[in-house]
Amino acid sequence: MAYRHMGLERQNPDSELRMLACVHGPRHVPTLLGITAWLSGSCKAPVTPYLMHLVEITGKERSNLLYHQKEDDLSDDECFGGNDGMEINQMVDMFTSETGVHMNQITAASTLSTVYEDVCNGAEDLTISIILIPFHKYMRIDGKMECAKEGIRTINQKVLRHAPCTVGILIDKGFGAFGPTLQAMGSFDAQQQPCQMIAVLFFGGVDDREALAFASRLVMHPDVKLTLVRFLSTSTNEYINGMEMAITKDEEVLMTIQSHQSENDADQEFLASFYNRYVATGKVNYTEMTVANGADTVAVLREMKDKYSMFIVGKGGRGLSPLTVGMNDWEECPEIGAVGDLLASSDFGATSSVLVVQQHRRTKKERFEDEFMVM
Repeated sequence: MAYRHMGLERQNPDSELRMLACVHGPRHVPTLLGITAWLSGSCKAPVTPYLMHLVEITGKERSNLLYHQKEDDLSDDECFGGNDGMEINQMVDMFTSETGVHMNQITAASTLSTVYEDVCNGAEDLTISIILIPFHKYMRIDGKMECAKEGIRTINQKVLRHAPCTVGILIDKGFGAFGPTLQAMGSFDAQQQPCQMIAVLFFGGVDDREALAFASRLVMHPDVKLTLVRFLSTSTNEYINGMEMAITKDEEVLMTIQSHQSENDADQEFLASFYNRYVATGKVNYTEMTVANGADTVAVLREMKDKYSMFIVGKGGRGLSPLTVGMNDWEECPEIGAVGDLLASSDFGATSSVLVVQQHRRTKKERFEDEFMVM
């Protein structure tokens, strides 16, 4: 049967979640294991996690191998991450021993220019629902963000373009969150994990709905306190005034208004369902923030930056919402959106980790085939 990814927002929250977490080394493993543990908080919604260690090789044929499996022509330990691979294996084994959650491990040895193919092909072969990949920057002890390797950013951009499913880019700050637990304590004791305060920032649109759908999978874990923060505009008319696009024809204005109305309807329907299922039952906190423009949004985010250990937000479009007008002007990494870029920046000063979610954009061919199958 052909693999056709359905966005998380259209999936039953109690259905199986198949996740592919990618790492370049041990740095991001603890945080990804923490997320995996949270996703395993409900027996009604099973999670099937895979951890793919991305290893760069030069001058040799690439290979996708299972845990501890090697080929004769690629027997050199350095080709499979060397000590990094051993450290990752130890952390995963310790995590499985302490939590009972089995993490399937894969090593993808490839050249830097083709790593994204291993990720995307692996996601398709394993019928993955969401891919989690680390951001190309990490936070130093002094709080500044530093680029680990520019090639990682290129990999992320290609995965976002070619992935057959939803993609989440993890900006792992580590400090004040769950990241250092494995490394500092030498174990992963689920009973000793502090309560995690997580905020989902909702501005509207398909990516924000996807981000909220993923966050809903964390609700059932007893150590997770989830808050939905919905941003509202002071005036719905500001949408048209705030658009950063060249309008040359009346038809374009009409299409934009219709598209906006359609997105608003989808947002309202999804939020109503989420509210009734989680907020009304006391499982999730809910708050609304009314802002007039991007400057107001930045001010609100600054006030809440130290209250949460993680922010989850959709990547979003570019220049279509008055809530983020002007935020694109200082954007350094468009691949994580205006809000994600702000939260990840050194100047913002937040120590909270950030997960930026992009829902898979189906091609015209895929949409036609899906409609044909329904008919």
